[in-house]
Amino acid sequence: MARSLSFVYLFVILAISYIGGALLFREWPITSLEQVIGLYDQRVVKGSEAALWSPVVVTLSFILLAIILSKYKRVRFITMFLGAIKCAFFGLSSTYLLSTGLKMVSYTIWWFPFQLISCLLFLILCSVFNPPFFATPASKKDRPLTAVPPLIALLFITQILELSIFHFIK
Repeated sequence: MARSLSFVYLFVILAISYIGGALLFREWPITSLEQVIGLYDQRVVKGSEAALWSPVVVTLSFILLAIILSKYKRVRFITMFLGAIKCAFFGLSSTYLLSTGLKMVSYTIWWFPFQLISCLLFLILCSVFNPPFFATPASKKDRPLTAVPPLIALLFITQILELSIFHFIK
């Protein structure tokens, strides 16, 4: 029961953050949006002219920031907020891509599925670092972190697959 409730919790965070990012698109001017989205993923703004290493560095920086935040108990709650921020960037970038005329086939093959999987894996990683209130362990010990290396490996595998499909499509 607690495991299925955790996934519902993560999907709710994902959905609300994605919609929040899509709504944020309407409030900002395009020029400043391009700068913010370019920090998240340069391929969205520049297309195939973007650096190959840029999305890998962003993924690595999100992972490192989550690890650093999870080390200190006073700021550990921010790790789930960091996951929500990544999902909001996903919604913001998706809305930008669709509004600038990206072909729907390219969007459905390249951007949306891989970003969805990446955001969900990152949210699972954040929930391992800082479990939700209903899934906290009974003992006062920290949660075992044996799931962290496989989750990080899955994030990078997803990133590599996305990069290969991006270069195949573009």
